Amino acid sequence: MVEKELLTKEEQRLVDKLESEMFYASTRTHMNFYKNEIQTILSQAKRRHKLLKNQSHVAAY
Repeated sequence: MVEKELLTKEEQRLVDKLESEMFYASTRTHMNFYKNEIQTILSQAKRRHKLLKNQSHVAAY
């Protein structure tokens, strides 16, 4: 599954905005900041997906 498919619409808009800002970043520090923010959002989406998947398995029993 593609990571971005796990994002909500709001998260996707935010990631798109961060990617755009990263493109225009004036320093490497700024680029790293945007990259880390994107990675954090993707990580949270993966955790949410995993949690929901696990809950659906528990509910099936």
